[in-house]
Amino acid sequence: MRSVLAAALAGTLAIGCSEAPVGRAVEADATTRVYVAAGVRTMDPARPQATAVAVADGRVVAVGDLDSVRERIGDDFELDRRFADLILMPGFIEPHLHPYLAGVLLPMEFITPHDWSLPGRQVAGVRGRDGYLVRLAAHEASLADGEWLWTWGFHHYFHGRLSRADLDAISAERPMVVWHRSFHEVILNSAAIAALEFDDSVDEHPNVNLADGHFYETGLGAAIAKLSPYLFDPERYGRALDEAREIIHRGGITTVSDGAFGLVDLELELGFLERGGWGGDETPFRMILMPDGRVEGSTAPEASLALIETLPARSTDRLRFPKSVKLFADGAAYSQLMRLRDGYLDGHHGEWLMTPEELEEAARVFWNAGYQIHVHVNGDLGLEKVLDVLEKLQTENPRDDHRFTLHHFMIAGLDQIPRIAELGAMVSANPFYIWALADKYAEVGLGPERAALTVPAGSVVEAGIPLSFHSDFTMAPAQPLVLAWAAASRLTADGNRPGPEQRISVQEAMEAITTDAAFQLRMEDEIGSIEVGKRADFTVLDTDPFEVPVDELRNIQIWGTVYEGRPYPVD
Repeated sequence: MRSVLAAALAGTLAIGCSEAPVGRAVEADATTRVYVAAGVRTMDPARPQATAVAVADGRVVAVGDLDSVRERIGDDFELDRRFADLILMPGFIEPHLHPYLAGVLLPMEFITPHDWSLPGRQVAGVRGRDGYLVRLAAHEASLADGEWLWTWGFHHYFHGRLSRADLDAISAERPMVVWHRSFHEVILNSAAIAALEFDDSVDEHPNVNLADGHFYETGLGAAIAKLSPYLFDPERYGRALDEAREIIHRGGITTVSDGAFGLVDLELELGFLERGGWGGDETPFRMILMPDGRVEGSTAPEASLALIETLPARSTDRLRFPKSVKLFADGAAYSQLMRLRDGYLDGHHGEWLMTPEELEEAARVFWNAGYQIHVHVNGDLGLEKVLDVLEKLQTENPRDDHRFTLHHFMIAGLDQIPRIAELGAMVSANPFYIWALADKYAEVGLGPERAALTVPAGSVVEAGIPLSFHSDFTMAPAQPLVLAWAAASRLTADGNRPGPEQRISVQEAMEAITTDAAFQLRMEDEIGSIEVGKRADFTVLDTDPFEVPVDELRNIQIWGTVYEGRPYPVD
């Protein structure tokens, strides 16, 4: 796919993303500055609370009250009281978010089962087949002649089945692209299929149904290869990346990890980030770029390793390539294509993104090269196979402190959690699945008992397993406080609380977006808590999350952030 994009987009990156800053750093100089706040929640067990933090050269140099800070650093500092009525926390960490995904989807019309709030637009959710088709037809009617229709958010369990024929009934002439809520599926009408010049051979792919215009899981790549010149139009994609930067900042995030960088084209994606200013001083967060282990093809892990080995030399302070890699097991949670030990109630089956054999082959190459391995896995059968691979690798070539991390973690058997702990693995979960999917999946596919165990965070914490939360934006809002709230409350969109015994405390939820997330990224010496010597990254809140009812966590307002000592207010 990299060669397809290189040919399609040669020469276009020079006019890529704009230089518009997300937020302007305030009073950015090297003077020692002491920030005084109504409260400082440090997430440091040795000193959990304070009211003053001293910062110099982007690092914390003292923490305590104003008197103790002065005693440590003397009187030669600038006192800053702008946060006197606000709360400082360690900068929130988002360990799994794809700029590529945001760049592709944000320009689309959102027609989703649930409401969305985005900069400059509010999207009202819609459910039911008739409601969805009415909204889709209205959007089609609003477009100019010759314009393609792009929409994201369709979900077959909320909106009913949708096929190529349904889209053709709305417009047989306008190319229409309907991207599934999961991102792992797309439905095209006949005009789009004709414009993209698909031939009948694509129908031979097991995850393509050309008659229905349906491309899913591994078959999605065939659609993306054709759609890429449209998706990566520099003006379109560049504007979306600007919006994504603002969304990340509004979430109070100061460190982001892209959990599969280069999924489509590594050079293309990196070029857009660099030209869009993501590595510049006006971007108030750093990006950890975790490469997709299939960057040279899932059947050639040695070739992928050879390329990935060259990437750390290209790191900058804000765009970093660590010694880690992302691999894949089963399909999407939002599509109900994860692989389950007991199957689905309606008899359908999930899919493998990498077969267990392919996963083992690739994981062995990176494990033996000393890489930290992160694996996309959603179902309990997928989890079983991933743990089998980890156990085999640890037996063949034991490694201490490997920090093997399981991402997404939609459905896990409670019997599997002790095994995760025993093998020394960690979990990075998307608890928004609880809010968005648990009720619907209790009705369809899983049944109430399994759906109640959606993202069993309580059992993970009880087993002593490091747990972080991620949004995988747009699979969830890029708002760590919302993720913390989802896990601590287990409240669903319909007002239920499935698996209330799996709720975790506010302390544990906040650790999942600070200290535990830093540990999973091997950055615990730099970020995750407010301690002397660490980066002066803070999230500034209007309310102390430890002093409000759990259900109010998601309503706390974010003033902005401090990144390496520089305040960046939300616009």
